[in-house]
Parts: sequence; C-alpha cells; structure tokens
Amino acid sequence: MKKMIFGMLMFLTGALSVAMILAGSMANDWTLTGQHSAFWNISRYGLLPALYLFAGMAILGLIVAVWGLFDHKS
Repeated sequence: MKKMIFGMLMFLTGALSVAMILAGSMANDWTLTGQHSAFWNISRYGLLPALYLFAGMAILGLIVAVWGLFDHKS
C-alpha cells in the first residue's frame, strides 16, 4: 500500500511538472505565426534535461504504483 501511494504521488509530481513546462513554454512571444513548436521553445530555454527528468519521474512513479498494486506482501 505504501509503495502504491508513493508511486502515485511520484507520478502526479512528474506529470504535473511536465505539463507546467509544456504549458509555460508556449506562453511566450517566440512563436511567429505558429511556426515554432513547444519542443523548439523548450530547447531554446534549455529545459530539455528538466523535461526528460520529470517525464522519467512520472514513468518511474507509474511503475512503482503498479508494482505496489500487485505486491501481495502485507
């Protein structure tokens, strides 16, 4: 049960962080007639390592939550 809650919180933290980076990267004036993507803006800000870190945290949290769900040791 503790693993599942820990995994869910870790997944939530990673997913919200990725969403904030993606939303924040498009809230600027660097898009000219819609030619630049969110990935271009994130790389321009230098936030690609943070995006990869938070995405990895979300994936790892999901794995821990599923592992805790099927772990029958109590």
